[in-house]
Amino acid sequence: MGGALIGVGMVLAGSCPGTVFVQMGSGLQNSFLTCLGAICGVLFYYGFLSSRLTKDEVPKSSIVLQQLPELMGVKRIYLNLMFGSIFIGTAFALEHFIPYKNDFITPKGLRTLVGWSPVLCGIGIGSLQLFFMMLFKKSLGISTGFTVLVAQLCRVKSFKKLIPSLEPFTYGVQNSLALLFAFGAIGGSFISTFSANQFPLNEQYGAGALSSFFGGFLLSLGARCAGGCTSGQGISGVTHLLVGSLIATAGMFGGGMLFAAGYGLITKDWLFRAL
Repeated sequence: MGGALIGVGMVLAGSCPGTVFVQMGSGLQNSFLTCLGAICGVLFYYGFLSSRLTKDEVPKSSIVLQQLPELMGVKRIYLNLMFGSIFIGTAFALEHFIPYKNDFITPKGLRTLVGWSPVLCGIGIGSLQLFFMMLFKKSLGISTGFTVLVAQLCRVKSFKKLIPSLEPFTYGVQNSLALLFAFGAIGGSFISTFSANQFPLNEQYGAGALSSFFGGFLLSLGARCAGGCTSGQGISGVTHLLVGSLIATAGMFGGGMLFAAGYGLITKDWLFRAL
């Protein structure tokens, strides 16, 4: 369910939880409304749903906590090589048949570069997993940044009493890293967009005000329900071959596709201009 909510949120906001920060850094119109919606989603989850959804712990024997190598009786290295080859092969095949440069004109020079290779960028993002695991002993995940941001309100005693479940996200190195990673995404996006003479991005690249806000709300709400977003579950969890992460990721894209298909059939607006 959490994954499906993220999928619907991605269609509405035109973003996943992580790229909300990227959109903010690029000056995209209404991206701050998406962030505001995400903050409200965190408040709603920890204020009304958290205690109800986490009342009973998931038993360790649950399939969602199992890893594919254990279930299939196959060595991890073989499955990692298989999935890695499939994903990398698919990425290069798509780039070969549908080159990303067909979507825009890419002038020469850094100052006018408007797009980088999605394949190389994807490999770079995936490589961050190794960096995080070796240096910080944690997996890559960015939706927690919204939670940590809201949790800073717990430094105020009255708010801490109001939503005590947010207190664990207030202090600590791990929480600080999540926040720094989010701010780094904003800064990196600004540098990239400004260097390409594209700052701020034109409004045609963003969603409408209401879609941005409600999309952001569903993004963070879904991420909290699913225990991670496209980075936490989709990248980190799938990297570890967790069954629960595979289910959540399938829910994200399945939910988004079904919502997009339903919206298109009803409104005949397949380009989502009304959003």
